[in-house]
Amino acid sequence: MRIDIHDVDHGGCTVITGPAGHRLMLDCGLCSDRPWYPSLAYKHQRIDTLMLMNLDEDHCEDLPYLWRDCPIGGLVSNPTVDARALRAMKAECGMRDGVTTATGILERFGPGFLGNWSHNLGGVAWHVFWNRYRVDFTDTNNLSLAALIRFGAFTILFGGDLERAGWRQLLTIPDFRAKLAETTVYVASHHGRENGCCDEIFEICSPELVIFSDGRKQFGTQETRDWYASRTGGIPDYTKPGGLFGLQPRRKVMTTRRDGTISIDVANDGRFSVSSTRNESSVALPGLLSSHSVRVAT
Repeated sequence: MRIDIHDVDHGGCTVITGPAGHRLMLDCGLCSDRPWYPSLAYKHQRIDTLMLMNLDEDHCEDLPYLWRDCPIGGLVSNPTVDARALRAMKAECGMRDGVTTATGILERFGPGFLGNWSHNLGGVAWHVFWNRYRVDFTDTNNLSLAALIRFGAFTILFGGDLERAGWRQLLTIPDFRAKLAETTVYVASHHGRENGCCDEIFEICSPELVIFSDGRKQFGTQETRDWYASRTGGIPDYTKPGGLFGLQPRRKVMTTRRDGTISIDVANDGRFSVSSTRNESSVALPGLLSSHSVRVAT
């Protein structure tokens, strides 16, 4: 399995490709500065399932063009958020092109699980959990999907833009708690912002690595690297000199802001390697899977 966490600033766009070529895309944010657009990078390529993790503009900004230019087999969003609910939540701040397109899709087809979607894409299994509109929350962040994607013994967790209250509500779901414990890598919710930090999550899961999909630091609420690092196992960084007895320094947090697009290659036995497009370090999974080293693309 290949995971590409694309560098789209404070947005989100991750593409997961299974061993048979099945493609799962989580969000379709873009970067206009460099530039990079999923609708161009994957133009005319099939997206077997598109997950809209959060119905905010930074998560679906390229949706008008992706919907037009890429064949999409299935669409997944929070099944309790329909077009009427989305309009109500956006009444004060308004809607830009991506959210407007999402609203039109929800109005035409409805929310939830649409089209030819499957929980198993050529050996890549996924499960999503969500809070309920008006029953639990009335804001888009806490109505984000939480997605766990599994391949063999490896599980990666994506938290959308969930905030602390949203995580705590999901933790009342026994099946979510059980699957959460399997997490190997965690893509932090709300781009690593402080309001997504939830201690209770880390009472259940112990990830080896945390990743932020973020842009340049603009707010004090982005100063969470140390908070996450203190709750993460870390993986050896072989580009730095070893310490006493050959022990390597550990990398616990990676960010698209510093590292660029971050790619994870996962073997059938669950071993994985991490590479990035803009990074001076390389890392490898420790412990049981320590024999697998990582090369960083620069």
